[in-house]
Amino acid sequence: MPNPATRRHGARLAALTLALACAPKPLPDPRAAAQRWAEAVRAADENATYGMLTDSSRRALGREGVARLLRQNQKELLRRAQSATASNAWLDTTARVSYAGDRSARVVLEEGRFRVAAAGALPALATTPTDALRELREVLARRSFDGLLRVLTRDTAQNLESSLRDLVAALEEPSTLEIVVEGRRALARLPGGHTVTLEREDGVWRVKYFD
Repeated sequence: MPNPATRRHGARLAALTLALACAPKPLPDPRAAAQRWAEAVRAADENATYGMLTDSSRRALGREGVARLLRQNQKELLRRAQSATASNAWLDTTARVSYAGDRSARVVLEEGRFRVAAAGALPALATTPTDALRELREVLARRSFDGLLRVLTRDTAQNLESSLRDLVAALEEPSTLEIVVEGRRALARLPGGHTVTLEREDGVWRVKYFD
């Protein structure tokens, strides 16, 4: 039977092994991938070029598509690859993490650590139209008005806020408004030309639409 000292040594060894296994692994250098890509394009190596593509790109192009691109656009591909491997090339490493509820977060690599750039209520700072549409979907799914204002252009957001401010001001004294009731429908005329249409639903008056 192991003595106490042996058991303690074994426990420390097991803890060390677990810590090493859980320690973050160093990230591969994207510049190395860019260099391999440039070499594959320069050599017109169809297999190597195909092997460096993402799964979605492989499905979209296929081996024949990659071979055709290399034949028809090798100079352009090589120019881009050389630009990516230049000493003054800017490295921007990002990743998208999917989680529950069909939602996602975008993280960026800064000083050797991934940091959250956009998630939930954080602004997306969309760099592509797809990112902007994804953020729009998320703020609509959360019913987030603040989030919606963030993804709109400045002019659209300002116009929307201005319209809502006018509507809030016009509704300040609802009892003084002109309201025309016709059966289950009612139309309220507000100062400034705004109107609100209401409808009686399940015994309760609700706003149907407003302008």
